[in-house]
Amino acid sequence: MGDFLIPLALALAGLVAALMTYRGIRRGGARYYTLEREALLRRATFTLFASVLLFIAAIGFLVYEQRQSAPPATDEPAVSEEAVSTVTPTIFVEQFPPTETALPDEPEVTPTSTVVVCRGIVDGTSGNGLTLRVEPGGEEITVLPDGSVLTVLEDEPVESGGFSWRKVRVVGGEEGWVAADFLTIRAPCN
Repeated sequence: MGDFLIPLALALAGLVAALMTYRGIRRGGARYYTLEREALLRRATFTLFASVLLFIAAIGFLVYEQRQSAPPATDEPAVSEEAVSTVTPTIFVEQFPPTETALPDEPEVTPTSTVVVCRGIVDGTSGNGLTLRVEPGGEEITVLPDGSVLTVLEDEPVESGGFSWRKVRVVGGEEGWVAADFLTIRAPCN
């Protein structure tokens, strides 16, 4: 309780000084002449300054008391005399200039081939569609409408029955052969 008595007294004195400042400013209204008003305001400024100093002193005293009551912090751990006598110093020898340390072998990077997916679009059938067949010129699987997107599976076309045929896969997963004349193939395919 005694630790807070001095800061409390300082804070109360600061409050009284602030109230006196307010009262002095209120009294310095239009009742007095200009010179008297200036003198009154100078006194009010002084008391306001005094109240601020008293509040700062109260806070400073509290911080001081807090630091005094805290146990001192030590960076070193407590060491007994027995532990000191058994400590053996370790000597480190450094080589100058330092030698290079071998880095672990890095695994070799093997190039992997990138699969090029060739796309083809059914085009030029005049709305009749393109027939997907089991083999070039063989049995019909389905008719693909104009604008259908296909995946071209083999690079080289096969000649049969007067047409050039390409093996393709439909979006649904069906594979078959179509006449290359009605297929627009996007680059980089043949």
